[in-house]
Amino acid sequence: MRTVGVNNSKSSKISIKQVLESQNSAPGPLDSERLPGWMFATLTLLTVAAAWAAYSNHFHNSFHFDDDSVIENNIYLRSLRSIPLFFQSATTFSSMPTNATYRPLTSVSFALDYWWGGGLNPFAFHVTQWSLHLLMGVLLFFFLKRTLEMSGVPAARAPLLSLFGAALFVLHRANTETVNFLTLRSEILSSLGILGSFVLFQYAARWRRSFLWLLPAIAGAFAKQSAIIFVLLFAIYVAIFPEELASESEAGTSSARWRQAALWLLPSLILAIGFYWLQDRLAGPRNVYGTVSPWLYLQTQTFAWLHYVRLFLIPVGQSADSDWTMIPHWYDTRVFAGVLFVALLFMAAGRWARRSSLGRAFLFGAAWFFVALIPSSSLFPLSEVINEHRPYVAYPGLILCLVVAIECLLVWIEQAPERFPFPRPQASVLAAAVLLLAAHGFGTHSRNKVWLNEETLWKDVTEASPGNGRAWMNYGLIFMARADFQNARYCFERAQALTPNYDILEINLGILDSATNQPAAESHFRRAVDLNQRPSVANLYYARWLHQQKRDPEAIVRLKQALEVSSADLEVRHLLMTIYAGMKDPTSLCSLASETLRIAPDDAGSAQAARSCSRPPETH
Repeated sequence: MRTVGVNNSKSSKISIKQVLESQNSAPGPLDSERLPGWMFATLTLLTVAAAWAAYSNHFHNSFHFDDDSVIENNIYLRSLRSIPLFFQSATTFSSMPTNATYRPLTSVSFALDYWWGGGLNPFAFHVTQWSLHLLMGVLLFFFLKRTLEMSGVPAARAPLLSLFGAALFVLHRANTETVNFLTLRSEILSSLGILGSFVLFQYAARWRRSFLWLLPAIAGAFAKQSAIIFVLLFAIYVAIFPEELASESEAGTSSARWRQAALWLLPSLILAIGFYWLQDRLAGPRNVYGTVSPWLYLQTQTFAWLHYVRLFLIPVGQSADSDWTMIPHWYDTRVFAGVLFVALLFMAAGRWARRSSLGRAFLFGAAWFFVALIPSSSLFPLSEVINEHRPYVAYPGLILCLVVAIECLLVWIEQAPERFPFPRPQASVLAAAVLLLAAHGFGTHSRNKVWLNEETLWKDVTEASPGNGRAWMNYGLIFMARADFQNARYCFERAQALTPNYDILEINLGILDSATNQPAAESHFRRAVDLNQRPSVANLYYARWLHQQKRDPEAIVRLKQALEVSSADLEVRHLLMTIYAGMKDPTSLCSLASETLRIAPDDAGSAQAARSCSRPPETH
C-alpha cells in the first residue's frame, strides 16, 4: 500500500503493511497506562446521554406498517392471559394471516407494553424499543472488548475502541428504522439473543460445559427464527479464534480443541434444526414470505449487500419503503459489482488474517456481516427486495471491522507519528471519532422526524422512492382523511400505474369511489377479494361498504369469511357485533361478545355488548 507523506528519516519507511504483520511487537505510548475508571465511567454515561438525546424526539411517534395488524388490531395483546397462546400458535402474532409467523417472545413483549402503558400508548412501546436497542450497545461493547483483546489490542485501548464501536451502533442513522418501526422488536430481540450467547461464552467460562450460554440464542429464536444463525456464526468464531478452546482441553492440542468445538457445536446445531422444524410446524397456514425464484432473489441480493455496506458508511438517501425491483439477469453489472466486492474483501481479509491477529478479527467481522444476512438476503426470498432494518443484526460485524481498522491506524501512528498529515495525530483520530458520533446522533434525531406520523413517513417515501406504488397509495390516504379527493385520486392512480394488482389499493379505490358517488365502488371491492392476497382485509372493507349500503346479510357473510382466516382481527369482530345489534339478533351478538371477551377481557366494545345481553328485554 502507498504510504502517506515523504520523509527522509529511518522511521518514515515503516509502512502499513509492516504494521499489519507486526502490530504486537512494539507497544506504543497509549499502551503504557489505562484510562482512569472515573473517566471511562464518565464517557459511558455521556454515551448513554447521547443515545437518549439522539432518540429523544421519537418516543411519541405513531405506529406504522405492520404495527396495525401486529399491535393495534391484534386482539390477543389486550390481555396477559393470552401469553400461553403465543407459544401455541403463530396465528396470535398478527391479525393478518399472511403475517402469522411464530414469534411468541415478541408478542409477549408487546402484551407487556400494552399492559404497563394502559393500552395502545406508543410511548410505552417506544421506551421498551429504545431500551432494548441500548442493551444491544452494552452487549456489543463486551463482545468487541473480548474479541479485540484476543486479537492483541492493548488492554489500555480495547475498552475505548469497544465503547466507540458500541456508541456508533447505538447512534447509527441506519438503525432508525429498526427502532421506530415497532414490529421490528423481533429484529432487536433476536440480535440480543445472538450477542448475548457470545458474551456469555466469552466471559463465563465456568458455564460452558452446562451450555447455559446457549439460552440467549434460544430466547432470540423465540423472538425471530433468524436467531438460529448463531450456530454458523459460533462455528466461524471458534475456527478463527481457536485459543478460546485452549482452556477446555488439558493438552491444548489442535485435535483436542476441534473435538471440544464439535461437542459444543453439536447441541446448538440440534437446537437450531429443532427450532426450524417448530417454526415451520406452528407458522400460520396462510403465512407468506416471497414468491420469486430463489436464484433471482439471490442475484438481486448480491447488489443489496453492497447497498447495506454503503448505508453503513454513508447513511444518506434512506427510504422506509424502497422501490427496488428484482435484477432480472445474472450478467447485470450490479450483480458483478456485488460479487466482485465480496470476493476482493474476503481475499484481502484472508491474507491479512494469516499474517496478523488483527486480521483475524477483521475477517471474523466481515464473515459476521455476510452470514448474519443469510436469513434475509440470500436464497430465501422475501416479498420485498431490500429493507433498511435487515442489516441490523449484521452491522456488529462491520463495527468490528471498523474498530480493527482504527486500531491499525493507531499502531501505525505510534510507529511513525511524523508521517501523519495532522499535528497531534492521536488527538486528531479522537476528534474524528467524536465528530463521527455527533454526525450520526444529529442524523438519527433528524431521521426520527420522518417517522412522526403517517403523513411525514409516506411523504418522505414518495420523495425517496418515487417508483413505489404502495407509498403513493398510502400518501393518498392522507388526502382521503382530509376529504381532498382530487389529490387522493391522483396518488391512487399513480399507485395503480406502478402496482396494478394490489388488493389494498383496490379497497382504497372502492372507498374513494363510494365517497365521491362513483358507480365503480363495488367492482373495486370485488376485485380486492378476487385477488385473494389478504382475504380478511378485503372481506372486512367490502362488508363495511355493504353495511353502509344497508345490505347487512351480505356483510355478515363477508365478515364470517374474514373471521375464518383472521380470528385475531378486532375490527371484524366489532363490525359484526354492530350489525348483529342493528338486526336485533341477541343470540349471535352475545355469543360473539362472549367469545371475544374470553380472548380480550378488557375489550370495551365486547364488554358493552355483553352487558346489553344481560339486561332484560324492554317491555311496552
